[in-house]
Amino acid sequence: MAATVCGAATSAEANMTALNCIRISDPDIQKSVSLLKQACLDSGFFYVINHGISEEFMNEVFFQSRKFFDLPLHKKMELLRNEKHRGYTPTLDETLDPENQVHGTFTGFGRKVREG
Repeated sequence: MAATVCGAATSAEANMTALNCIRISDPDIQKSVSLLKQACLDSGFFYVINHGISEEFMNEVFFQSRKFFDLPLHKKMELLRNEKHRGYTPTLDETLDPENQVHGTFTGFGRKVREG
């Protein structure tokens, strides 16, 4: 079973979103790469299905991730991002788009962050 990558492409004129699905086994690799790039540029994400990774393993990965992010801040800071950009990055510590990125009070999404 070949993996399928799905991504949303937004049309500015119609303000609509269409879902493009790419079969990794498609012989037209250039078309697949182009569609994948477009999904990243248009919506900033893509979703992979039929990848062969078990749901149990994925659930365990999410569980471990929740455990880490539930740690107090001082514990997460022990694993602060290194020179190879691996490790923990505190919220709002990076400015990926300095001209357009807005910093401020963000509420109403995600889980409550524990202080400390």
